[in-house]
Amino acid sequence: MSSFLTKKLLSYNNIKTLLTIPYSRTFSFTSRIKAEEKIKNILDKSFPSAESIEVIDVSGGCGAMYDISIKAPQFKGLTIVKQHKLVTEALKQEIKDMHGIRIQTTPTG
Repeated sequence: MSSFLTKKLLSYNNIKTLLTIPYSRTFSFTSRIKAEEKIKNILDKSFPSAESIEVIDVSGGCGAMYDISIKAPQFKGLTIVKQHKLVTEALKQEIKDMHGIRIQTTPTG
């Protein structure tokens, strides 16, 4: 590595940038999996007859944005808005700490 490049990589601005990255963006893979599992467990209790429930952290691991997909008979005959309301009610406490949530619901049965 050239001397110039080494000096550039260790420059004050680069170090300052590294030090100002918010802690929440440095969550580990384990933390992300635990957060996904926590949300999935809540949804499992709220939709016990669901055929499938998928929870994916799409925020890059910081826990600010989730993609949730649920296939359950509880959604049969309900509008999409009402289906999503059931999901958001189940996750009322967790949503307070999120930046966003994408919900896909599919009625079954």
